[in-house]
Amino acid sequence: MFNWIKKRTILKSYARQLPLFLKKSYGKHKRYLEEEIRASIQQAGFDNSFIEYAHAMFISRTEFGGLKHKNKDLEDYDTLRKEIANFF
Repeated sequence: MFNWIKKRTILKSYARQLPLFLKKSYGKHKRYLEEEIRASIQQAGFDNSFIEYAHAMFISRTEFGGLKHKNKDLEDYDTLRKEIANFF
């Protein structure tokens, strides 16, 4: 149960606060690069335990496919996005 609460809290910070850091650092875009997301999470001091959800929120499907190719354990893009939608 506590993991669910932690996950929801982190995803909420990704959804509400991370876009502000990305916009401030890299300008307003529909999608960002994986490196930009990782750097923004680190600079903002967010927990990166669920970074794959931030990737699903802010990078393109194509770039996410490249990440999945590198990391076979990564969940599917659509699965992550569906889970994000269910949280909010």
